[in-house]
Amino acid sequence: MIPTISDIQDLYNITGFDRHPISVDFDIVTHQETYPSTKKMVPAHRRDFFSVIFLENQEEGEMLINQDKHAHLNDILFFQSPEHVFSFVRGDSMKGFLLFFKAEFLLPFINEVISEYSFFRNNENNLFHLNENEKREFINLFRAIQTDKHNPNVAKALVVALLEKVKVIQQKHQIKEKTISSETRLVNHFKRLVNNSFIEEKSVEFYAQQLNLTANYLNNRIKAYTGKTAKEHIAERILLEAKNMLIYTDLDVAEISFQLNFSENSYFGKFFKKHTGLTPKAFRQNH
Repeated sequence: MIPTISDIQDLYNITGFDRHPISVDFDIVTHQETYPSTKKMVPAHRRDFFSVIFLENQEEGEMLINQDKHAHLNDILFFQSPEHVFSFVRGDSMKGFLLFFKAEFLLPFINEVISEYSFFRNNENNLFHLNENEKREFINLFRAIQTDKHNPNVAKALVVALLEKVKVIQQKHQIKEKTISSETRLVNHFKRLVNNSFIEEKSVEFYAQQLNLTANYLNNRIKAYTGKTAKEHIAERILLEAKNMLIYTDLDVAEISFQLNFSENSYFGKFFKKHTGLTPKAFRQNH
């Protein structure tokens, strides 16, 4: 099963960030503050709280979102809810803000965060690129939250203001998405599903059922558009996570196999060698 990080302090403890959050249900920090103590890589997990990530600059490192590896990102906003599976490799020169809050932090203004702000849903677009004007507006909002972070009422109102502002950005993106072909929308939806279920669910049948399609039809449509079958995309996502864990963590192969939900360590070894030509141990030694 994918591990769940229950609160903000646990996240800091797991990542090695030497900090106590402002409160049990809210914190804001800059990426720059997280250096140099945080771990290089944090494997796939869920968080029992909400995260808003603003990256002004990402010259190094990567985030794994919607099955894709995102690197060299500039001026992006990313939204994560308890529905998401998330992992990342930290770069050494990332610049921006990290905002964390639990649902109860927004009470009484907002009762249902995901219902009110659909960009937190795991089947929606959770990443937005900002233009220069939007970037300035959001930097000002993050700075205002940071300035009043110890005043809960003001900080809460400012976080709600930031999320309301994102609704405007989301509407612009939705207008653009209407011009995207049905095939592109299917691929994007499929990738989002894979990224948020790849550890528990490894069969094409599961994803086809979520999309109200047959497994063969899904395989054929995904392959026609991407050149790879749905099964190959699922395997690539598992491999991407496994490779990062082998390179950036000290977990032994048995623990990696367990975290990736393989019933036997030998099954993981066979799977990894089939797709890479190397055993997990040999891959780690080569990197």
